[in-house]
Amino acid sequence: MSETLSRVAVFFGFIALGAVLVRFKRLDRNGLNGLTAYFYWLAFPCWLLVGFSRLPPLDAAHARVLLVYLAAMLAAAAIAVLLMRLSGGDRARSVAAGMAAMVNNSAFLGAPVAASLFGPKVMIMAPLVVAADFLVLFSLGCAGLAKASGHTFREALIHTAKNPTVIGAALGVALMSFGVRFPPVLDGALDLLGKSGPPVALVALGGMLGLMPASRLIRPDRLSVFALIGKLLLAPALVALALHLLRADPLTFRVCVFLSATPTAVSVFVQTRMYDFWSEGAARTVAQGTLISLFTLCGLALLLT
Repeated sequence: MSETLSRVAVFFGFIALGAVLVRFKRLDRNGLNGLTAYFYWLAFPCWLLVGFSRLPPLDAAHARVLLVYLAAMLAAAAIAVLLMRLSGGDRARSVAAGMAAMVNNSAFLGAPVAASLFGPKVMIMAPLVVAADFLVLFSLGCAGLAKASGHTFREALIHTAKNPTVIGAALGVALMSFGVRFPPVLDGALDLLGKSGPPVALVALGGMLGLMPASRLIRPDRLSVFALIGKLLLAPALVALALHLLRADPLTFRVCVFLSATPTAVSVFVQTRMYDFWSEGAARTVAQGTLISLFTLCGLALLLT
């Protein structure tokens, strides 16, 4: 639990830093756009590329687990979107909130905390879950955002294929599949760029929150509530059920369920900001979900251990 608390505290420290810079007028919307663009075009694609290239090739047993995991995550997002639509939410913003209900903060919060809870062996399965999150779930979410922002189906696919995060994930998985590794110097350079991404994205998130009135920041909107329910409750419940039916081994079960219960990834906020679509709602969902996960992840950790 202390690992969870400390990592969430670090997350909020970077978010608070961004809010302070905005409040003291040391960072404005143009600066936020620059930070977002750096994360979007350079840092996060590099992180995915070098991180996935270091993984061993996928075997049949792990592939079967990942397919079941992805099906459960997509079902959770679909249920959340359905609830949004039934409550009167418009189709376009419901799709964006659906992305927030299924893309995990598995890379920077989930995997390190899971390793501290369940031991170093989780780093066999956890990186594969991260790869599934950002190659499949994230790509589908980006396609949905593109379609919801007014593009045709074909244009949405083209936009998704051009997304640097999707490209970085796809290339990284391709290198993983063929066992190709970068030369040490290039691997180190890409790793350095990649590690700079999360703090930059969190500062940008904090700046976005700092531009919002406090009343709007604290008060959850309807779509954010359903996104949080889908992300923090539905997703881990459905993943647990699916893997139980699959009879996954105990460690794989714990890792997948724990990672599925992590809050919405900050990259969802970055994507909505790049599309200029539901970015305030995404910012609220990431911030509020991270705060709530302080309690939900600790409770889940007690159950799983």
